[in-house]
Amino acid sequence: MESINIAPTSVSAAPLLAPPRPAPSMSAHPAAGRIDTATFDGLRWTYRNSFDRVLATVPAAVWAEPETQGWQRVKQNATREVWRARIDDAVYYLKYYRRRRWSDPFRDQFREPACQAEWNGGIYALRAAIPAVAPEGFTTKLRRKRQTWSLLVTAGVEPAYPLNEYWEAIGADENTIRRRDDAARLIELLAEMIARAHQAGFEHLDMHAANILVRPVGGRRYQTLFVDLHSARLGVPIDDGAVVRNLAQLNQWFRRHSSIGDRLRFLRAYFRWRNEYEHAFDHARPLGVTYREQVRALIDAAERHARRLWAQRDRRLHRDGRYFGRLRLGGGWRAMVFVRAKQSSPWSRASKMTLDRDWWREQLARPSRWFTTDDAADCKDSHSAIVRRAVLEHDHGNLPVIVKRPRARNWRRRLRQALPPSRTMRAWQIGNALLHRDNATARPLAALERRLGPLVLDSILVTEAIPGAVDLEAFLRREHAALTVHRWWELKRELTTLLLRQLRRLQERGFVHRDCKAGNLLVVPHPRPVLLWIDMDGLQRVQRLSHRQRLEPLVRLHVSLLDVPGLTRSDRLRFLKAHAAKFGSDPRAWRQAWREIAEAAESKLSAARKRREWKLRHYGRE
Repeated sequence: MESINIAPTSVSAAPLLAPPRPAPSMSAHPAAGRIDTATFDGLRWTYRNSFDRVLATVPAAVWAEPETQGWQRVKQNATREVWRARIDDAVYYLKYYRRRRWSDPFRDQFREPACQAEWNGGIYALRAAIPAVAPEGFTTKLRRKRQTWSLLVTAGVEPAYPLNEYWEAIGADENTIRRRDDAARLIELLAEMIARAHQAGFEHLDMHAANILVRPVGGRRYQTLFVDLHSARLGVPIDDGAVVRNLAQLNQWFRRHSSIGDRLRFLRAYFRWRNEYEHAFDHARPLGVTYREQVRALIDAAERHARRLWAQRDRRLHRDGRYFGRLRLGGGWRAMVFVRAKQSSPWSRASKMTLDRDWWREQLARPSRWFTTDDAADCKDSHSAIVRRAVLEHDHGNLPVIVKRPRARNWRRRLRQALPPSRTMRAWQIGNALLHRDNATARPLAALERRLGPLVLDSILVTEAIPGAVDLEAFLRREHAALTVHRWWELKRELTTLLLRQLRRLQERGFVHRDCKAGNLLVVPHPRPVLLWIDMDGLQRVQRLSHRQRLEPLVRLHVSLLDVPGLTRSDRLRFLKAHAAKFGSDPRAWRQAWREIAEAAESKLSAARKRREWKLRHYGRE
């Protein structure tokens, strides 16, 4: 459906409606009406009710060329296009399915086409009174753009918004009472709809937040509907494992955009509505697990689903596709570039832009210019890397970037960097893996390598620069000098919570940071502080973190913030206690960690002094 801005503050203060009661049986809802098959202008259509009147007036050439009718394209990907059409003062959505493989006609002999599968899902939902977008008709032999397409026409539901957009709009309401009431109402409707679908033998196999619509029907009353039903499983009892798998799919988006309380409230409502519908459908079944067992199973399933999704996104990093591009440049250079983001970030301009391949070819035509001309400003020049700031010109506004070129200070490092993967490619992989796992970081935009066969002769990493961001140490020094005592105390508490959340998420996602110092954390101060990881050289991924790997980032942070004014022993102790406080852990575990951090910090400070002396002897600088 179309993406429409929502203003939750304009919702009226009408009372909440009571949840609808379940229907007695599926057979009592012949809502699909009469279904017929006929030929119109050479196209064989299956349709329902009075849609034949539309088919009789719209020729096949019009269905084949929606772009010539002034209709609006609302979605497009490699296999499908969705158009919004107004016909005879009624709104319809046209979903075109393209055959991509030579084997598709052969495969259609053994399984139904996607448009017919979605038609069947919609008809099943209508008969079971499951809220869903209603199909009107479909055909499988439409000739369009010199190819054979399938077409499904559904009734327009307007106004309607994807669940993820509507949930975020509700969360933006500044009226706390209204926001909580609206969220509770939406949770109740969502739980009722999914419980009814499961008990009716209907499983939406792609049930993420964008495949559920929310339709306001007046005041603070809503209706939730399923869309995109081509992958639905129909007419079979939904067992306990399928329930967990289905709810885990929905949980993937809400684990980042809702509270634990909201998710538990949804699960309780889901259990209650399952009991209501237990005798309403032939496929209804009681769950064989308790509420606590279901919560545990859902947590485990959500983690497995998230890991599969992360691995799928990681595989895109070296493919030429929708989100990333692979380029071959002159002079032996090749590059992987960022094209577009699946989900935008408020602090990232690049995530809201589309950087096509032709634009990248122009920007990367002479990669070495950033280090040989005045097109970039010096940021860092050391024995390990040259870092410069530059600006990439784009039609939608200039894009500031950080350009990093690794250096090798001896022959051993030079040999190691010549063997793939290079430092640049490792940083590209780690940076995008962090973003895929909801760890905020400066977005890698391009990774360039100049190769001679398998050997890497040179490499460059282009990363998005965040205007106004400063590293954590510099931010704390600046704010301590500018803030009042009370505001400084509030800022420390807020940053402690953010830092603790970032560090926990980093470790829970399987990342080890060997250089977790304050200088490698950026603070984006507006509108609310956000912490971003930078400098991917110190990051690596492991299957399981050891005790030492969990403790080392705390030691490194402690040492890097020792000289910052305004940070007290109590602040460090408060952070350590919060870090050690986990479900089932020893409440006194922080005591041992405190001693270990103190000993490791003293050892690290001693090693740093010796290292500085070595650098002065060999390089004449620190």
